[in-house]
Amino acid sequence: MIDTFKTKYLPIFPFLIFFIILTYLVSDHIFFWDTVQLGAKHGFHFYDTNFSEILLPDSIDSGHIPIFGMYLALIWMIFGKSLVVSHFAMLPFLIGIVIQSFFLLQRYVQKKTLLWAMTIFLLEPTLLGQSALISPDIPLVFFFLLALNSILNNQRILLTFGILGLFLISMRGGMTAFAILMIDLSFNFKKSSPKPFWSLVKMSGPYLPGFLLFSVYNYLHYIDNGWIGYHETSPWAPSFQPVDFAGFLKNMVILVWRLLDFGRIFLWIAGLWLALMYFPKFRKDDKIKELVVIFMVVIICSAISFLTYKGLNAHRYMLPVYLSFSLLVIYMIFGSDLIKKSWLSVTLCIGLMSGHLWIYPSHISQGWDASLAHLHYYGLREKVLDDMRTQNITIDEVACVFPNNSEQRFMDLSNIITKHSAFDHTTSNYVLYSNVYNDFTDEDKKVLDQQYKILSHHQKMGVFMTLYIRT
Repeated sequence: MIDTFKTKYLPIFPFLIFFIILTYLVSDHIFFWDTVQLGAKHGFHFYDTNFSEILLPDSIDSGHIPIFGMYLALIWMIFGKSLVVSHFAMLPFLIGIVIQSFFLLQRYVQKKTLLWAMTIFLLEPTLLGQSALISPDIPLVFFFLLALNSILNNQRILLTFGILGLFLISMRGGMTAFAILMIDLSFNFKKSSPKPFWSLVKMSGPYLPGFLLFSVYNYLHYIDNGWIGYHETSPWAPSFQPVDFAGFLKNMVILVWRLLDFGRIFLWIAGLWLALMYFPKFRKDDKIKELVVIFMVVIICSAISFLTYKGLNAHRYMLPVYLSFSLLVIYMIFGSDLIKKSWLSVTLCIGLMSGHLWIYPSHISQGWDASLAHLHYYGLREKVLDDMRTQNITIDEVACVFPNNSEQRFMDLSNIITKHSAFDHTTSNYVLYSNVYNDFTDEDKKVLDQQYKILSHHQKMGVFMTLYIRT
């Protein structure tokens, strides 16, 4: 029986080992990018107040149900507040992603090609980039895959847990839950009882707990704070500003860029080539039609906010879209006996892995949390901090920008409350500049080149950090 279990689930184990090793290797990395806000700051609130205050202060309230911060705070209370504990708190969800990926892919590919299929699926660059962080998008991906598997297998109890998790993790999770509902109606409504109304009532059951909890929280939040989603004085309010037609077109271009970015262009080339080469076969394939429906529903639901608001266009927002398209291409490759799989599989793996080496010129904003390119940042940052200590330069004397502008405790979980000052062209004597810091403008860089000189510089694999001093 044990041998049968090992044989059946063998493709899972290499990926479990990989994510365990990855988690260990990054376990001393500070909170990075949006995880400072969504993880550390939220976690500190619940940890410091011992969960006596469920609603967040406006200054750190992102509008979501702060379940991720609650989870971290609870883990800290049990195992201690540290970076190691925080990173390993992600491991159950990473393991869950591997297991759900296995169940999903075995529906579409044969056992002999399952290892290759899982490799391509889990090499998704933004998924790996987020996997190295203490990120709420890792639970979101897990609950998305759990819900999708539950629909495809019509497992309503498991679907309840998937939808509940999506509604709890973020408003974007709620949008993903809506996409799941649309897929569910497409695949399972026709299988229900012949009475449409009662069929719809019966199918809505798994969605009610998550939706009701989401609604109750937001109602209480509105009663207490007077706003839902964001408020006008919040730091992220500009991101929620609706765009005009020109802005809509710009977001369309950004969406295409996101879909192709960090090596995903290889998936699109392969998918389009396969669709053209084997169109007569694919047009009769029910599973192709099923996967096209999944992809189209997910991308439409995800693109609504992406296209219509000014700043809701981060790479990680599209993770369900990337995985849905990857699933479609994987089936095109491995679901047919007409295609020579080996060379195409190797090419896709190399192409996706190359995405972690995609470093744009410093004047182009890059999604540094969307690939593993950020791994070099942490060591470089420590070297600059060592240089500052050697020259008796304190952190608050050095100007910097997001994501390095929060109190130190919110990044490294220490008790240090000092933070970098805001960059001012006329008063800042020291400036810490890096291509990782997107918020430096071209004008800022021009001022640095004209009025400052380099005091310290470190670079590795395209990532650099420079400490400037005013001349």
